[in-house]
Amino acid sequence: MNTHRKTAIIVGVLFIIGTVSGVLSFGVFLGPFLDDPDYLTNAAANESQIIIGALLVLVMGFPLAMVPVMLFPIFRKHNEVLALGSVVFRGVLEAVNYIAITIGWLLLITFSREYVKAGAPDASYFQTLGTSLLVQPGINPSVV
Repeated sequence: MNTHRKTAIIVGVLFIIGTVSGVLSFGVFLGPFLDDPDYLTNAAANESQIIIGALLVLVMGFPLAMVPVMLFPIFRKHNEVLALGSVVFRGVLEAVNYIAITIGWLLLITFSREYVKAGAPDASYFQTLGTSLLVQPGINPSVV
């Protein structure tokens, strides 16, 4: 029973880091920004807040993607194929998902700058691009 205590502690710390940084990212830095209907104008004005939120998404993603890697030796004793599947699907795909979310947030900053520069006539293109970035899975499912 004590043989897996170190692994359990590491996995618990990884979950805590992922949860705290996720709450900080979406709750503190990006949450107020997402609820505003004029998010493109606000994104241009609050670039540093979005960058910090995007970095916190990465800080959330990588520890959570490391959980199946840490649990692989334990899972391998029961079924090696399923243990490897856990690493691939939970670890690798989750890391790729969080990287894509971060790139989406950083692209939103670029779109917001161009939106502010373009003015009213050409702004609809940037509004459409910004909405498509916000609707991608994992970023903000409430925006439709």
